[in-house]
Amino acid sequence: MNHRTLIAAFLAATVSAHVSAENFGSAAVVAKPSAPVAPAAPGVNVGTPAMAAPAPAATAGPQAAEAFRIVKPDGVSIISQGTMGSNVLTGTAINVSDKDAFLVSAGKCAFNVKYDEISATAAVGTTNRLFSNDKLVAQNTKIDLSARVLKTIWTQPYLSPGLNNVKVVVNAESAMPSIKWIRVTVAGTCGAAPVAAPVASAPAVKPAEPTAPAKPAVTVPPAPPVQFAPGSGEWNNLTTMWGYSNYAVTQLKSANYPRYAELSRLNAALTAAMSAKTVERGAYNSLITAWNTFVTETQFKTLMATAIAGNTGKK
Repeated sequence: MNHRTLIAAFLAATVSAHVSAENFGSAAVVAKPSAPVAPAAPGVNVGTPAMAAPAPAATAGPQAAEAFRIVKPDGVSIISQGTMGSNVLTGTAINVSDKDAFLVSAGKCAFNVKYDEISATAAVGTTNRLFSNDKLVAQNTKIDLSARVLKTIWTQPYLSPGLNNVKVVVNAESAMPSIKWIRVTVAGTCGAAPVAAPVASAPAVKPAEPTAPAKPAVTVPPAPPVQFAPGSGEWNNLTTMWGYSNYAVTQLKSANYPRYAELSRLNAALTAAMSAKTVERGAYNSLITAWNTFVTETQFKTLMATAIAGNTGKK
């Protein structure tokens, strides 16, 4: 079967965005290739799994995705990452050090943070806010969103040493904002001045009554983030998307496609995940959501069909 026949068949099929994670792992059409090659059919609409940030309804406004990443200044190297939840108890607990901060001052640490949002309809001039322990620590304004296009937000919240219950409020000034939670524990002092040792007082005349020994604190280790690796159904989906995006980047390089730069960035992110041979669940969900915005777009499918028509007869 040549490229034209396979891709025409693929572009005619659209997998629902409500397909569950179980369906991803068991779908017979997803095969794990032995080596990354340009596939015959560029583009599979891989549905969002059950744990992914849900695809917004037709009337939904901006919604926060699940992935929360603390990164180095290059924006790519991840220091720590986790999955945000619907309340403070369900969000992942992640750990960083004051040595990871790009600015430390008077007991506060500033970090580079990235998270994603998407909207079923276009939105203009929205506002996002981050709170730590109910105190505003970062704000992004005048955010514009294209319909069903994943947007990554950069922000730089100031966090305190110890536990920070971080609340991410997307479209904060609307009647129905999207709210997600994650717990971030910062080790160190963040530059706070050391506490002076207390001055010894004169001994009391009457000896103090004995007190019961304090019970040792019980530390609950944070749950490790969910990772997908080669051999899993999710990894097979990722491999398939990677091959398709490689093919699309090559074919559309000279096609004046308006979203070519965005397509190239997605392909680079997929390539990085494949090189690392592991991907965290939140990042995996964001990659799927971004890819689905291409394979459901009429212009993308038309351009790919035209490119294949030009390659008629090639195997």
